[in-house]
Amino acid sequence: MSALDKLKKVQSLTDLAKLLGFTPKGVSYVLYKIDSGKKYRAFDIPKRSGGVRTIHAPEPQLALLQGRLAGMLYACVRERKKENPRFWFPSHGFHQGRTIVSNAEVHRRRRFVFNLDLEDFFGTVNFGRVRGFFIHDTMFALEPKVATIIAQIACHDNALPQGSPCSPVISNLIGNILDSRVLALARDTRCTYTRYADDLTFSTNEKLFPTEIAVNVHGAKWEVGKKLRKTIEQTGFFINPSKTRMSLRRSRQTVTGLVVNEKANINQNYYRAARAMCNSVFQTGSYYKPSEDARTRTDNLNPLEGTLSHIYFVKARRDRSFRVNKLAKQAGEFSPPRAPEELYRKFLFYKYFAAPKAPLIVTEGVSDITYLQCAIRALVKKFPLLAKEDDGKVIRLVHFLKPSGTSRDILNLGHGAAGQASLIAGYTNNLKRYAHKPMTNPVIILCDNDGGPKKVFKNAGAKGKRNVNTTTTDPFYYLGENLYLVKVPEGAAAHPREIEDLFQPALLATKLNGKSFDPKKDHGDDTHYGKVAFAESVVRANAGTVDFSGFEDLLIRIEEVLKHYAALSAAPVVPASAPAAASSGGTVAP
Repeated sequence: MSALDKLKKVQSLTDLAKLLGFTPKGVSYVLYKIDSGKKYRAFDIPKRSGGVRTIHAPEPQLALLQGRLAGMLYACVRERKKENPRFWFPSHGFHQGRTIVSNAEVHRRRRFVFNLDLEDFFGTVNFGRVRGFFIHDTMFALEPKVATIIAQIACHDNALPQGSPCSPVISNLIGNILDSRVLALARDTRCTYTRYADDLTFSTNEKLFPTEIAVNVHGAKWEVGKKLRKTIEQTGFFINPSKTRMSLRRSRQTVTGLVVNEKANINQNYYRAARAMCNSVFQTGSYYKPSEDARTRTDNLNPLEGTLSHIYFVKARRDRSFRVNKLAKQAGEFSPPRAPEELYRKFLFYKYFAAPKAPLIVTEGVSDITYLQCAIRALVKKFPLLAKEDDGKVIRLVHFLKPSGTSRDILNLGHGAAGQASLIAGYTNNLKRYAHKPMTNPVIILCDNDGGPKKVFKNAGAKGKRNVNTTTTDPFYYLGENLYLVKVPEGAAAHPREIEDLFQPALLATKLNGKSFDPKKDHGDDTHYGKVAFAESVVRANAGTVDFSGFEDLLIRIEEVLKHYAALSAAPVVPASAPAAASSGGTVAP
């Protein structure tokens, strides 16, 4: 049965809860028992265009419920798109396979490009609209009581909140009504139309721009045409008059921030500003934000990382598949520019290794991170250098470098131990590229004690000028600068061990859907499940009852590194403040 059919069969809160993987009591608690003032955490983030955007982040249980609802709705959309490929056709925001690049590409090389923004896009979609949509839309046609519960899950203060996992998909479902009507008008006037969230774009090569869409009122000033305005307002949305703009072929034409005169590309001034900010960081550790008072500097690297990620995303055409890019490169048609990629690589190495905000642990795989996070949480009272308790919450004092596709691409790394070995080999030379490298915290490479990290041991031995293998039993190996190697404890007889060997045999024998655990596999097969499922479905899912005592010797070794580096750098052992969240990224090769 399809996801849409399952949803349409729902008749009650109990049915909906089961469909979303919750108990009815759990959904009722989240919706009706949690104090409304505690359901969301509000904070502001700066907009690129100036001002701030208020984000309402749901508390974890509500976020999980909203995420499950979003997954269900996206599944319904995918099914509908298989039946009708033009469903959601003009929409490029919050849409799998669509990005700002795909949104901009269709408006390349046009005589006219007209942009307008909708005012308070999420806020305009209120509780009544959400409920009414799921009742009356022919695709869903849900029971009124079920539509009411969905609206209760999705809405906050009578609107879709920015920060909720389900706001994007619901806003697009309701926005599809707008798209279908505006698309008909665009076709009648020989225009191309797309929408990215609240940003609507029209373009044409006609000699005169259609007055139904926009009217030139004076000089370079254009206003939305009466017919388009009426069409938008009839669907319950409103135009932001301060963000209406027309660009002609002889001027710079932009769509969702990308220049589209010839191809969808980054504005060169934007790239030059990012490069200048990076150079300032590499020299001094701080930079000026172009939009801020030139007398104010910042050492917050997150906004700059977002800028570089955006540039790389566009330059590397990340909206296209790897296969498409590879074939284009082989045919000599496309190759990502090297300079932006190298700048991003240099920045990531600086952030994670030259200037880590907290002790950084580089594991072989993502499963190892899950094991260690759960072990630190369970053993928090024994390891005060790794975590602390604050008002009943466990706050980790160490970061983990999480492997991801983008980081592997950027930092030239393969998976697991091979990446760790490359990091060791090129570490010193990479650090030489920075005039400013505070290295206030250590970087700890953590690996199994078996044959897998053989090259890690070889490179570590060469760098640390000492022997490293499966039988050596040092608590840690100092490799110079702020770099260390820690192995999984060798055991009493100093024999090869993997990190999974630190768990009790009974846990390793846990079966999932009749399958047994194979620690040699990451994702498993028809007869066994692998490390990813073991980490999430066995360890994390049962973290409150799992015996993590086998991890104590490993955590002792990590704390010994922190003490050693604190003594070397004359820095306090315990950081003044805990990191807000675990870092993500990847390891690096020279």
